[in-house]
Amino acid sequence: MPDIWTEHPEIVRDLLREAGFTCGVEPRVLPGRDPEWTCIFDGSNIAGDIYIHQLDTVPGHGTLAAWPLAVLGLLLVVVLCQAWAIIRLRRRTCGSGAKSGFQG
Repeated sequence: MPDIWTEHPEIVRDLLREAGFTCGVEPRVLPGRDPEWTCIFDGSNIAGDIYIHQLDTVPGHGTLAAWPLAVLGLLLVVVLCQAWAIIRLRRRTCGSGAKSGFQG
């Protein structure tokens, strides 16, 4: 089962308990995790462990969302520079071709 990253781990743990999960137990899938933040569920259709993480513990928290925007911004600049260069080259080509173009 997946891990849950949240700013409010206590609320998530309480909601999982209300949904029928058993929390505060030793993890079965990945031993060594903090039992206080491990919830397990044994149902007829699904069974597994869920581990709840405090969102502040994620490395680079807060900057993670900025990376895709920075990459998209950089790609936009590259595409605009290429478009500008292509348009400039076409104007030069068309301009020089018009002077020595077809004479009837």
